[in-house]
Amino acid sequence: AEARVSVKASTVSTNERAARLLAGRGFRPVRHFWRMVRELDPDVTPELPDWPEGITVRPYFPGLDDRLIHRVIMDSFRDHWGFIEEPFEAWLQQMKGHPNFDRSLWLLAVTTASGGDDIVGVALCYPDVIDDPDMGWVGSLGVLREWRRRGIARALLHYAFGEFHRRGRARVGLSVDAASLTGATRLYEQAGMRVVRQWDQYEKV
Repeated sequence: AEARVSVKASTVSTNERAARLLAGRGFRPVRHFWRMVRELDPDVTPELPDWPEGITVRPYFPGLDDRLIHRVIMDSFRDHWGFIEEPFEAWLQQMKGHPNFDRSLWLLAVTTASGGDDIVGVALCYPDVIDDPDMGWVGSLGVLREWRRRGIARALLHYAFGEFHRRGRARVGLSVDAASLTGATRLYEQAGMRVVRQWDQYEKV
């Protein structure tokens, strides 16, 4: 009886007709999301990532890394607006069922400080997006809470830039909550990304 039940809908910010339609049906804007993009010069290799001491990057090993990656993603996005814990099996099926899934673009930041191979950050990327085959896509970028503010996310992002440049992509994009509590928008701006599109999310309780 005390549950708060709502319906959500979103539209690109320039679609004024959709905004009027939603407002007329009792929806109100509650959040904004940006697509941010960095153009890649085909003649200039992006700057190399500056890995923190004790951190390196390695490829993804299916079956061995899945649960650890899920843990990093759930921990990283716990601060995200509207976050709901997603069970491992459902998450894995959704990720690997993505039409653009490419295991070679799942990039893992690991620490060997304790003699192990612990995953502390991930960049789960896709080779392109449906509306722009020349743009590589960073689907999820996250770092465990206790490993934040050490430059790991920045290094993963720059590593992804380099990988997409090597593959001949003209640009790299991602989607981000415009009011991110973790300062993600500042990180992306500092990495040379700019806002090219905004989606407005509406809600009706």
